[in-house]
Amino acid sequence: MEILDNNSQNRFGYTSFHRTALAGAVLIAAMGLAACDGDDGRDGASGAAGAPGTNGSNGLDGQNGTPAFAPATILVASNGGGDTNVRVRNESLGLLNTYSSGANEGLLVDQAGHLVQAQDAVMPASIVTACNAVSRNSGDASRELSGASTGLVTPKGIAKIDSAGLVVVANVGGNNLLIFGAAAAGDQAPLATVSLGANAWDIVYDDTKDRLFVAQTNGSVAVFDDFSTDLGAMAPRIFTSSTAGATTNLHGIAYDPAGDRLVVSDVGSAADATDGRLYVFANASTATGSVTPSVTIFGPNTRLGNPVDLELVGSDVRIAEKSNDAILVYRNIFESAGGDLPADVAFATTKPESIAVLLNSEPVSGATDITDSTTAYSLLTTSNPGAGPAGLLFKTSRNVGTPVQTFNAASAATGLTGIENVVLDRNGDAYIAYNAGATPGIAVVSALNGRSGGGFDVSRDRTISGANTTLVTPKGVEIADDLGLILVSDTGVSGVLIFSSCAAGDVAPLATLPGTGTPWDSDYDPLNDTLYVAQTNGSVDAYDNFSFDLGSNGVSRTITLIPAATNLHGVRYDQRSDTLILSDVGLAADAADGALLALEFASTASGATAVTKRVAGPLTGLGNPVDIAFDGADLYVAEKANAGGAIQVWRNFLTDTSLTGSVAPSSSVATVNPESIVLMRKF
Repeated sequence: MEILDNNSQNRFGYTSFHRTALAGAVLIAAMGLAACDGDDGRDGASGAAGAPGTNGSNGLDGQNGTPAFAPATILVASNGGGDTNVRVRNESLGLLNTYSSGANEGLLVDQAGHLVQAQDAVMPASIVTACNAVSRNSGDASRELSGASTGLVTPKGIAKIDSAGLVVVANVGGNNLLIFGAAAAGDQAPLATVSLGANAWDIVYDDTKDRLFVAQTNGSVAVFDDFSTDLGAMAPRIFTSSTAGATTNLHGIAYDPAGDRLVVSDVGSAADATDGRLYVFANASTATGSVTPSVTIFGPNTRLGNPVDLELVGSDVRIAEKSNDAILVYRNIFESAGGDLPADVAFATTKPESIAVLLNSEPVSGATDITDSTTAYSLLTTSNPGAGPAGLLFKTSRNVGTPVQTFNAASAATGLTGIENVVLDRNGDAYIAYNAGATPGIAVVSALNGRSGGGFDVSRDRTISGANTTLVTPKGVEIADDLGLILVSDTGVSGVLIFSSCAAGDVAPLATLPGTGTPWDSDYDPLNDTLYVAQTNGSVDAYDNFSFDLGSNGVSRTITLIPAATNLHGVRYDQRSDTLILSDVGLAADAADGALLALEFASTASGATAVTKRVAGPLTGLGNPVDIAFDGADLYVAEKANAGGAIQVWRNFLTDTSLTGSVAPSSSVATVNPESIVLMRKF
């Protein structure tokens, strides 16, 4: 990892930039003093100005610079001599990080920052999922899909369908595509197997049109419409190039949805380092039969021999050229005249196998931490104990309509009952704490929003459970998305247990945070790198610079509220106003002593601190407000004690000055024993 001077780096590889004060030095020239011995003579008259000198000769021309690219992070997998390293580079291909993923073939990075990569270097073949794709270390946690049931032979390219919680694998050697649950682990059979007329090397999915494009090694492209609906049951359309030296061995494939264009690479003969080609196909969504490419690039100047993978960003295509040991970049590929054109950039690298490009952007909040109230979302709540099986989740509109059952997490096979808290990651996967069975744990359910009416399925989902986890009574669950962490507040161990969000099975926590009390819930602020933990003794523990040490240096600040809280449960931090919002259950047996609290300047608060707002009293209906959710304007409350339970909404909670003391909520709907509540945006 390259580290800049005067910077420091946390344990996950994120660089923290420190400002350095620079002292300026002033150089004063000494002036000659006039002689003091005798009178000075009078100044003579000024001479005439000299003629202008001749112009100097022109300087040497500078070298042409490398074309500028948008800021990006590029991950490159190599596959030569047993290399299982992933190299992380910037847009100019400068090295940022190197780690071993244990895999060697096609890779991608999903919305949650997980690396998903195929592995066929060591049998049995597998699909590896690893957190912190950009900044991970070689030893960080990962999980695998592997074993005889998977049907994996020689997996190559991978695509993810986040909306359905699926991973699609091009299974070279099996003449098929294999479809797995994205959250699954271990020796799981595919959810579906799609037979092909030829081996697939790479695939790309258009999530706006639900269409899958498949690059096949016989030189054809297969196109599956409505792919996630029927999982490839319908026969695909097939097209090939009509040009001379027609396609023979397609490998890399990328899709431009705005222009409906495919960019495809052709390896030709794997033993020939000069016969590679690059094609652009227009009107790809409707192409069939023999098609003339709009652009064809080939010839000795191209250095295309075995272009095994490519990635398209805008109109720039980056190519993993394996036989000639290079990453080649063509700018404005759609405007290219084609032919024997050298790449705009050629970067030497040994045996590149796969490439992924991530455009850099401003840090974003967690999936459930919505800061813009105009974002479309619904409410997701758990019920404990539920009216039926003790594992129900309910969806409710943001207008607080009647809750609708959306999922049953209870599973006799896993002992997954008595669910507590739920949270979502940026893939739309749900992490659900449960503790009523003999073995408590965390259930990870893929694409919860697309699983209406369904239930927990080991072929799609997984659990983190067992003696090594040390879980006893897990309550609040928080996801630190950019750190790849699950933070579990466990009242049974009086601490916050930290797991990798890529973990599976009976794994030990990465760390345990002992605090100043018994934690119920937590909220991570990625902007300031602070973890806030709500304690049942009424205080809040804050861990600053959390990503650097995972709290191993102890609590940074403990906030004691004035007036005193007695039993904090829900906690949410609002970045825009630097405000903590908290719920106080009070006595669990008292259905009238609950309160909602707001505390400004939370990022610097320490010790005894007066609350900015307190809502409590008989008109509020607050008895046991066990959890809260906030959208930047409106506050939602899971109220468990009063009238069998309710979801409350307090509109403009922070800015409406009338919302203080004993006042009624803006709206409320009866809900059976709500235990937790989160905002669920559309994924």
